[in-house]
Amino acid sequence: MRIIMLIENTAVSQKLLVEHGMSLFLENGGKYCLFGAGAGSKLINNAKRMSIPLENMNAVIVPHNHFSYTGGLDNLIQINPDIKVFAPKAADCHPVKKKGPFFTPMGNLSEKIKKHRDNFILFNSFQQVFDGFFLMKDEIKDKSFYVLDKSQRLRQGEGYVNDELDHECFGVVFPSGDRRKGCVILGGCAHCGLPNMIRTVKKNWGDIPILSIVSGLHFMGDSPKKITVDQDFIRRTADEIKGLNVGAVYTCHCTGLKGYEELKGYLGTQLQYLQTGEELSF
Repeated sequence: MRIIMLIENTAVSQKLLVEHGMSLFLENGGKYCLFGAGAGSKLINNAKRMSIPLENMNAVIVPHNHFSYTGGLDNLIQINPDIKVFAPKAADCHPVKKKGPFFTPMGNLSEKIKKHRDNFILFNSFQQVFDGFFLMKDEIKDKSFYVLDKSQRLRQGEGYVNDELDHECFGVVFPSGDRRKGCVILGGCAHCGLPNMIRTVKKNWGDIPILSIVSGLHFMGDSPKKITVDQDFIRRTADEIKGLNVGAVYTCHCTGLKGYEELKGYLGTQLQYLQTGEELSF
């Protein structure tokens, strides 16, 4: 199995474009998939430079309804009209951010679902994408590990409610085809927390090896050098990761440089940063 970071906030080469968005290219068992569609059309440029065949993609996953993961969908469907787009049913929503008296849209997946209805496969809580690749939602719901922004709301009718990110999902991939040999977890922003994601996988598949995790962590504040979580949260997250016996954790995108440095202080070499253009093999 190959995983290539198609686009995120940083890059290993100046020839590759970056943005505050995320898209992973996944090749496994003869299938091609994108996890996240980036924030815009820049991923098209990167795919050409890295010889990633967007026209042959079998599927694209929307981890949740924020612009960071949906911006490239229209371009991908134009290039590949038959591509299947997987997203939780709850992602057919209207997320906004409150700043003072104003509400600014944070995602427009509902518009894209209406525009490309035949491409979408919406699921409740569990979905197989293809053999050895599954999508799940948090089943543990330990809110002490959630990373939420109180200014984020969902528009409902004429009013607004708090956005608890029920429209978030994550991926579970079995590289060898033999589930006993372990899986790789793919996440977007991990708003529900890495410990909950890991425990959800173990709840469904028993104590299988978790070879690696690739996910943003939403630690980043208004800039890459600021964090939105405190030291106690970072320490508890690190302790859980160590205690749950997982392999290398590759983070990116919304973790931010400061968040990465703080967590690495606890996890050491177990934590790595995956930049645009870098590849993993399992």
